[in-house]
Amino acid sequence: MWKFILLTVIVSTVGQRVINTAQGKLKGIPMDGYVSYSGIPYATINSSAGRFQKGGVAPTWRGVRESQQRHCTLSSRPEECLHLDVHVPAKTNSPWPVLVWVKGGSGQYHPGKLVGNDIIVVIVSHRIGPIGFLGMNNEKIPGNAGVKDVILALQWVRDNIVAFKGNPNKVVLAGQSFGAAMVEALMLSPISHNLYHGVILQSGSIMSPWAFNYDIIERATALGKLISSSDNISSILINSDIGELVSKCDKLDAPYFPFGISVDKSSKNEGRLLGDAPFELLKRKDRSVPMMIGHNSEEAYVFVSMLRQANVRKKLAKDLSFLLPEELKFMNEWELKQVLKQIEDMYFKDNTSLAAMLIYHRDAYFVNHIHRSVSLHASASDHSVYYYQFSYTGNAGVKPEPGIVKMGAAHSDELAYLFSNEVLDGEDVAVQQRMVQLWSNFVKYLNPTPQPSDLPHWETVNPSNPRLLDISTEVVMMEYPYRKAQKMWDEIYEKFYYSRNRITAK
Repeated sequence: MWKFILLTVIVSTVGQRVINTAQGKLKGIPMDGYVSYSGIPYATINSSAGRFQKGGVAPTWRGVRESQQRHCTLSSRPEECLHLDVHVPAKTNSPWPVLVWVKGGSGQYHPGKLVGNDIIVVIVSHRIGPIGFLGMNNEKIPGNAGVKDVILALQWVRDNIVAFKGNPNKVVLAGQSFGAAMVEALMLSPISHNLYHGVILQSGSIMSPWAFNYDIIERATALGKLISSSDNISSILINSDIGELVSKCDKLDAPYFPFGISVDKSSKNEGRLLGDAPFELLKRKDRSVPMMIGHNSEEAYVFVSMLRQANVRKKLAKDLSFLLPEELKFMNEWELKQVLKQIEDMYFKDNTSLAAMLIYHRDAYFVNHIHRSVSLHASASDHSVYYYQFSYTGNAGVKPEPGIVKMGAAHSDELAYLFSNEVLDGEDVAVQQRMVQLWSNFVKYLNPTPQPSDLPHWETVNPSNPRLLDISTEVVMMEYPYRKAQKMWDEIYEKFYYSRNRITAK
């Protein structure tokens, strides 16, 4: 009987703790080995006039605020997106290192495995889609609102994480896909300085063609014209229904996300996020921190169905140019044809099979840009850069498509091992345990394989010969496996990358 009462007291004390923050009291939800404080607002916003502007001071409340699951979608009001979840180990040891995870979209994350390795996991939602990334480079719509939301979340972590027994001096910022590009943008920005101490970039870079928007004002203007014939584009965008903004985005001539991270300008109420093109900023030895960065071996496998439906093979037979990243700009037809010939010889000389297209898309939209980012960071930084490839083909993640063998890890597959609550077995469990240990070690020590360790030593990147850690059934250091294609892409981008003409905002 007494044991039962004692157990009840422990569960109610640790499992449903009520904690005090500057905003008010929060009640956590007991989970398996940790406590979740969900749906915490980290900023406020005027949902009409301020929908594209920087958020304001975090709200306060009376009484005890219950945890609540909240979801931010493309059509959500801005204030519905400015919230975060804090997941805290139920153990009494502290202070805990902190992983701040930037959502790349509206997906769900289950952090139990990571929290079980003695770290706090903070999952940040932010404005997405046109509300998060549309920009006119003026006072009303300065741009990059979604990334600036993350800065407010980081400030909230700095000021409040001690209440959760977290260490504000051990904060690692991380993201996957577009979330990784946002993290890298923050690395390059002067307005996020000293808010974090390391970064993890998974399957994304600000250099990726789908992450950065080089014609932000032109695209925002085009969206406004689809809604109204008025010349006051900013007014149209501010006053239009969010659902209409989202639906009209589908009509824009945009090969990837309609709106992405962009060069912006300072306004009265908020500083400039980025003052130059990513490639130029990455060459500067500025606000670097230790980093983990990597990609998956078959990133493009996630697009199999889309590539089949788009009938890409028939288009390839007529014209390769539609495959080119839009950030490549050519002065004349001769330059374009020379590049297309290089690409054809590298990827499509013998066939235009779906397998060949997957290799092309992996390189052209993911691996090439991540590798260039690795090289630039390693060359310009005094801090360690750890480069990885996840190549494991397991039962979790993207399922195999009929008619095309899955040879490695698809885009987002690693999330199934880091953030899934799916019950795994066999080799999947061993891979998951290794990954969780590597990621948790980096959060704790800014080194994924501190010694002594039962994991193979993960070498830091040598800029002249970037080697990577291949994570599969075995964990081994290896030479970069895509050197031939990388050499071609490096030459193409050296000559034809958009930022040759520089796009600094005035």
